[in-house]
Amino acid sequence: MAIEDAAALGILFHPKYFNGDVNETLSMYNDVRLPRATRVQQAAAKAAYNINERIGFSSNADSCSTYKVEDEKAKLTIEEMNAYDMYKDIEEVIAKRNGTAFTQKFTKGLPIGLKLPNGVIIGQ
Repeated sequence: MAIEDAAALGILFHPKYFNGDVNETLSMYNDVRLPRATRVQQAAAKAAYNINERIGFSSNADSCSTYKVEDEKAKLTIEEMNAYDMYKDIEEVIAKRNGTAFTQKFTKGLPIGLKLPNGVIIGQ
């Protein structure tokens, strides 16, 4: 997560996105990073007591007779991790703060319509 944190700061303070207000930019950083970092931390905590909760296990679930997770739909998948586009997430946060429409087919950095192995379809 530290690498993603650094990337978010680098993007937000780039002249393309930085408006000169450090406090506002750090607030946007929190809006972008907190939900994703919290989701990853929760998945890691669950994996500490149930190996089936670990990120990436969803791809091998069919071959494991003891596979069981707390909530299949809430499980973090490797596909969700890899499909994330931080630029889109940041652009969506900026658009919301500016009161402008965000028209790209992404929500919270994930492509709308992406079907995850846990049955979740992003944006539905």
